[in-house]
Amino acid sequence: MSGDIRSRLERLRRSGELQSAGTLEGKTGDRPPFFLFPGEERETETDAGRCYYRELCFPLAGKHGNAYLNGLINCRGADLALPGKNPALVEFSPGRSLFLDIETTGLSGGTGTWAFLIGMGWVENDIFRLRQYFLRHPREEKAMLLHFTRRAAQFSDLVTFNGRAFDLPLIVTRQVLAGLPHTSPRLHLDLLPCSRRLWKERLSSCSLRSLEEALLGLHRHGDIPGEEIPYVYFSYLRRGETALLRDVFQHNVLDILSMATLLTRVARAAAGEDLEHPADYYSLGKLCAEAGEMDKAVRCLQKTACNGDERLTHLALLQLSMILKKQKQWDEAAKLWRELVGCLPYDLTPYIELAKYYEHQAGEYEAALSLTRQAVERTRRRFSAPATGELSLPALQHRLARLRRKLGENI
Repeated sequence: MSGDIRSRLERLRRSGELQSAGTLEGKTGDRPPFFLFPGEERETETDAGRCYYRELCFPLAGKHGNAYLNGLINCRGADLALPGKNPALVEFSPGRSLFLDIETTGLSGGTGTWAFLIGMGWVENDIFRLRQYFLRHPREEKAMLLHFTRRAAQFSDLVTFNGRAFDLPLIVTRQVLAGLPHTSPRLHLDLLPCSRRLWKERLSSCSLRSLEEALLGLHRHGDIPGEEIPYVYFSYLRRGETALLRDVFQHNVLDILSMATLLTRVARAAAGEDLEHPADYYSLGKLCAEAGEMDKAVRCLQKTACNGDERLTHLALLQLSMILKKQKQWDEAAKLWRELVGCLPYDLTPYIELAKYYEHQAGEYEAALSLTRQAVERTRRRFSAPATGELSLPALQHRLARLRRKLGENI
């Protein structure tokens, strides 16, 4: 959590806005029934009491930003497995998955944090149905979680945005505290790491808001900032204020709809479609190389290397050289390393790879020694964090000593 958000929440605690569930329950027990969305809200009975939820329907043929919601129906698990870095995702079916996003009383998680709004969306015939469970009173938490748990159990697969680190662990914590069973999804696709793998070379931020603006053509106007949402909920609990609750519900709706259309963009980008920038080709090429899809990786990296951006060209050539090395095409790889030496001022990889080539493949120890000395000198002059592994100073000095021994130098 950023320092600004921490300090804001601390001010709210000191002012009395953030209070315990026990304290607040006494203040909300006699409140009139909650009515905010006539025609959309439901109150239902469970074994643990009554709970409230709201339901909305969006036509799959409709747009969210610049994309149609029905695009997710045609997404292939094989494409999502690549950015998800999980081969099991080939069995993933977005059209039969649950989209989940929650709003909470804090950003740090833990047993003192509640999920007061649980948003879930799914495809149903020709609509995208969206349901929002809302915690009207702390005493209704178990009923809300019970109803949510039973509905969520009908879906084997899950889609979230940062849900692996935050949403899912928090819901499980609340289920455990409420004495309810919980089940893990068969497959979980978290769109945040997928997005970072595909677009972090181009975008300065991969927050959902940034991705909406850069990829989905969506600009939120008047959207409530996420750090203010806990304050709005506690104002409702303490004083019954509902004026800003509509904004919180709408914020959650937009998050879920954006996840649905972002999933389509992730799948299409992984398939090599809708790539808008040389950096996108580079990121995809790197992902394909890591997954062993070498032909696709080479095609993407070659496109990157021809784009005219010097930094991206050098990065793409380095990736291509490592593919050639894996394929034991030593001369072609060495040609690229020679081209890259000196081009990447903070990356010693071309120096060491070329030194290894000269030492182990060509038997040219003098050339290997010279490159290793250059790498050592650059390491000593660097101001960034020390390198690790074979690029660390001790490893380079060990290589230098070995080469000097091979050449008969006195050490």
